[in-house]
Amino acid sequence: MEAAGVLAKVTQPTDWVNSLVVVEKPNGKLRICLDPKDLNQAVKRPHYAMPTLEDALAKIPGAKYFSKLDAKAGYWQMSLSAESSYLTTFNSPFGRYRFLRVPFGLVSSQDEFQRKIDETFENIPGLVGLVDDILIAGRTKEEHDKTLKAALDRATEKHMKLNPDKLTICMQEIEYFGHVISSEGVKPDPAKVTAIVNMKPPVDKKELETLLGMVTYLAKFAPHLADTMKPLRDMLKEDSDFVWDCHQQAAWDKIKSILASQPALALYDPTKKIVLQVDASKYGLGAAIFQDHKPIAYASKSLNKTEVNYAQIEKELYAIVFGCERFYQYIYGQEILVQSDHKPLETIMKKPLASDCKVYQRMLLRLQKYSIKVIHVPGKQIPVADTLSRKFLPAEPDDVTEDLDAQIHCIVKNLPVSDERMARIKKATAEDQSLVTVKSYIHNGWPDTRQQCHKHALDVWSFRDELSVIDGMILKGERIFVPTALRPQMLTKIHSSHLGVEKCLQRARQILFWPRMAADIQHTVANCTVCNERQNSNCKEPMLPHDIPTRPWQKLASDLLTWNSKDYLVTVDFYSRYFEIDERANTTSAALIRKLSTHFSRHGIPETLVSDNGPQFASDDFAQFAATWDFNHVTSSPSPMAWAKRQYRE
Repeated sequence: MEAAGVLAKVTQPTDWVNSLVVVEKPNGKLRICLDPKDLNQAVKRPHYAMPTLEDALAKIPGAKYFSKLDAKAGYWQMSLSAESSYLTTFNSPFGRYRFLRVPFGLVSSQDEFQRKIDETFENIPGLVGLVDDILIAGRTKEEHDKTLKAALDRATEKHMKLNPDKLTICMQEIEYFGHVISSEGVKPDPAKVTAIVNMKPPVDKKELETLLGMVTYLAKFAPHLADTMKPLRDMLKEDSDFVWDCHQQAAWDKIKSILASQPALALYDPTKKIVLQVDASKYGLGAAIFQDHKPIAYASKSLNKTEVNYAQIEKELYAIVFGCERFYQYIYGQEILVQSDHKPLETIMKKPLASDCKVYQRMLLRLQKYSIKVIHVPGKQIPVADTLSRKFLPAEPDDVTEDLDAQIHCIVKNLPVSDERMARIKKATAEDQSLVTVKSYIHNGWPDTRQQCHKHALDVWSFRDELSVIDGMILKGERIFVPTALRPQMLTKIHSSHLGVEKCLQRARQILFWPRMAADIQHTVANCTVCNERQNSNCKEPMLPHDIPTRPWQKLASDLLTWNSKDYLVTVDFYSRYFEIDERANTTSAALIRKLSTHFSRHGIPETLVSDNGPQFASDDFAQFAATWDFNHVTSSPSPMAWAKRQYRE
């Protein structure tokens, strides 16, 4: 990236230093990402006027031929000013670097990129650009080709790089931002209602009750839907058996048709706020977007064999990623409210990206380009997403799974644990009843309150959101959760070099974790026979009293003290405990010598003067003073001089 002109080395001090997140790609290469969460709070967003789809389509009336261009690595095509560049400085193991190009995730990136698109392709008739998708349209093929050539020439002139893998050239029907555009006009993308139209019929009363909950929620947007539901509602009566025949199937098909029709499915309005509802069940994901409580589009997805084994919190986070990426054309560049019935997601989304568990980091990175706020909503208040997650469509290829698998592989591969010891940890985890309960909660979701939690899992309740299950082991962040049976062995290993408590804690916290681990390590070190036999005997030295002088003013102690922001010189006689206190505006050696000379002139010259090693007493001037006045100057550490200070306080 440095060779490509994206990064530059930083050696000077900077006002901002951001965190760096490094993740492993499925192909084994590393991806470097900036964590700009704190920086985004200080950045002034330019709020560039984003064109709407309606604005764009108004520029291409009567078009019959269409092409679509895609800007490659769009943000990196914009340079940063020197001042802005230093704001993106980040730490790395190789020193500090800054971005020379606009980094991914900055709150102002989208506004500036849309401005660049508009300025690059301005005044080209038949061309509209939304985000990084550039639509070319023409009434005739000749007109279309002329506009396409003008766009390519302008891109070359302005050094705008295009992605050849995403070019769509000369089509009579094209998908553009959630709509299908053709010579016949604009129609909604059929994929918006696929989750409803292809929904399988229920197999028992419980599934039927779930489906009807969703239908009831949407009934206010569809005329006469309540009448159509009657044959299905009748089967929920206590005296009715669940029998699904042609009458029920006909009613169900009609309900799906009504829900997918225009009266039920509202048109997207770019001026209104969007709410994204998401949910994850054991085997599927569901998502729907709403405006004014009216549905705009639905989506669902089944989880594959690998995804089913994700922890529940990972599935819920995956549901947000799925919803954002499925409805990308609606929510990109806007502030979106995400409703989820999984409360821990609120906390995870507020954490700095670099401090989040690595299992979550890859999915959180995919959410960096969206401006979303996650709030907790009880499941019964989001019946559409809840139903879609349980009546899902078949699994589709998704690189989220590949990314997450790569990250899990990276975590396990980099653990400094031998294969043999890792196998013992997995076996002990499977046999530990408490950890079996914890694993069940991680996979299936935690109770709403601590009181509902099983006693075996109470110890981990406070940090439950940081736990994950990887390859049969429980991890807290990137540290292994040690089963109870292996803890004595781990304590012995931690203290094998007979280090002290702090060093043992530092060693353990790099890779291991269990509740009250610090207390266990302290107990192990304190009761180590070898350490106790060989530890230093730090016996307390007995106090050595001063020799008692034979006459007054024979031996003096002197010290400086500060009281109520004023400096004082205290001089005390060891024999009589008589003392002199003098306020001093100046505490230099010369000032102290003048004052002590006054005392000596009045009471006589002592044989010995005791003081600490303060600079006033340790100076050459004071040594010359002692030699001239012929007394022995003895210095000591400050603590013995406490007696002189105590005279003043008393």
